[in-house]
Amino acid sequence: MKMKASFGRIAAGLMLASGLFLASCSKNNEASTALTEEEIAMTNASAEAEAEGEIIFDDVFNNIMGVNATVGIGGTGEFQASQSDQPGMLQSACFTVNIEQLAAPAAFPVKVTLDFGTEGCTGRDGRIRKGKIITVYTGPLVKPGSVAETSFDGYFVNGIKVEGQHRVENKSTSTQFTFETKVIDGKLTRPNGNTWSWNRTRTISQTDGWGTPLLASDDVFSIIGNGSGTVTIGNLSGTWTSTNLEPLVKRFNCRWIVQGKQAVQRPNRPEAIIDFGNGDCDNKATLTVNGVSREITLK
Repeated sequence: MKMKASFGRIAAGLMLASGLFLASCSKNNEASTALTEEEIAMTNASAEAEAEGEIIFDDVFNNIMGVNATVGIGGTGEFQASQSDQPGMLQSACFTVNIEQLAAPAAFPVKVTLDFGTEGCTGRDGRIRKGKIITVYTGPLVKPGSVAETSFDGYFVNGIKVEGQHRVENKSTSTQFTFETKVIDGKLTRPNGNTWSWNRTRTISQTDGWGTPLLASDDVFSIIGNGSGTVTIGNLSGTWTSTNLEPLVKRFNCRWIVQGKQAVQRPNRPEAIIDFGNGDCDNKATLTVNGVSREITLK
């Protein structure tokens, strides 16, 4: 049977495990059991943090690419015309877009601010966003060598605060449409104060949709790369590294990573495997630690 878990439940489990450890420190076998439970719980938390960070920053990529066909490819993320395959009711755009030419009359560099307001804006995908995504483009992102650097101002997704820097560079060749994306000093903070910090580099290469360059909805990309992070739950924290086992698959007509596997490893601790699925567009993934698998829900 698959079990669903949240960071809140993990935190409670960690507190219980810590209490058991202190109460039974005179019994080596009991202490060893409690410590093992704590290690597994932290491995679970690290893997969930990796998966959650991947989804939230991939959403940033979709939105900065989707603004329009001048700075990106247009029609992706919150700029997609139809999201009938997504949870939640379809809603009109509840955010504003401000475009500022930084060296006018030259078209670039240009700063684009997506302002979701301070009260909460329910997107077409059912996510609730507030605050600002601020991106400076050196040139059109469809042009090799162009860079988009993004920062955040009071930005939240479903109550999770998003901080750090996001960078996209077009590294395409004459035969392959490719982007390098980086999360630099990324930080996600939940309402209960639990945090995870993250740095990662990904190479995103187009695998389908070449024949319709003006239609983003049929584009499919393969994602490979590694990263590292730190998760903090209460007074406990742990570090991890992530390695790509099978390329992650993203489609611009879906807000979730639909396929692929990522391994998450804590120092001298059990390895966790995140399986993003078999291609279905949903917010589910399977997390396996020590041979035990359970379903997790992504934000």
